[in-house]
Amino acid sequence: MFKTVKNSIERFNEAASFTGQRIRKLLYALPKEIKADTSEIRIRCGRPVMLSGMYGDIFLCENAKISYIPDSSACRVSINDIEQCFHTVCGYSVHTHQNGICKGFVTLSGGHRAGIAGTAVCDKNGIGSIRDISSINIRISREYIGCADYLFKKVKENKAKSLIIAGTPSSGKTTLLRDFARLIAGEEGGYRKTVIIDEREEIAACSNGIPGNSIGISSDVLSGYPKKEAVLIAVRSMAPQNIIIDEIGSVEEAAAIEEGVNTGVDFFLSVHAADESDLLRRPQISRLLNTGAFSHVAFLSGRHTPSQVNRFISVEDLKCLN
Repeated sequence: MFKTVKNSIERFNEAASFTGQRIRKLLYALPKEIKADTSEIRIRCGRPVMLSGMYGDIFLCENAKISYIPDSSACRVSINDIEQCFHTVCGYSVHTHQNGICKGFVTLSGGHRAGIAGTAVCDKNGIGSIRDISSINIRISREYIGCADYLFKKVKENKAKSLIIAGTPSSGKTTLLRDFARLIAGEEGGYRKTVIIDEREEIAACSNGIPGNSIGISSDVLSGYPKKEAVLIAVRSMAPQNIIIDEIGSVEEAAAIEEGVNTGVDFFLSVHAADESDLLRRPQISRLLNTGAFSHVAFLSGRHTPSQVNRFISVEDLKCLN
């Protein structure tokens, strides 16, 4: 059983505090068992509040209970509920978070993340703002101390260098990377100099420069930096032995990592992919694998067993499957 710095109920209540007053009151009153197993709080205008977790998908009721079907007792979200939640998520300063909002999310204190959907207002530079917010998805950040023990052991046993962690959404990639950073930048990893590129501020969850999560003694954090620019900054200014990045999504980011591996830095990164064939179809991953720097890939089990490594295979074996 993994240890947690903050227990799951505290994390749930922390994330629920960003909803509007009416919904927040109902969420706070839920049974502890539901709170402990919830990973997402979905608030959609005109529709019931949905909770997602290890139990599947359920609906919040007006009596602070839950239902597996959206019946007449379901807590339906009003425009006022959405507006309250949106302003709370933004800390009552929408302008301050405009850049993140246009990208579709706002990172909350504690490492939680609010995905935001609405109507895009475009200008010549792309999305300039978002209006008529229609739904907000609050993803609850969990910190499980020890969840990366198995992966760290496999990396050491196989003398793995750079590593890719692949998994579907909500499979625990960020949680696993966070605990892996704690190990490799701590005593177990010989205090290797590690830079965490935390574009969405979910891994370290820094507040006033102080990490809110356990990320090891010898780690440095680049919070809010775009990945592409951050890789080059890290290599040039921080002299890292390792760089950790969450969710590589573009060929441009892969090109920056390629420059980094050419300097001898080891990379530990995650990517959205359901299985081997899905991973190999992604051009940014093909580019990274062709560098020869990545020796292994870890595939996660899925959302019902978050942060659990299902398969740990060499890149050579992976390419044979193509």
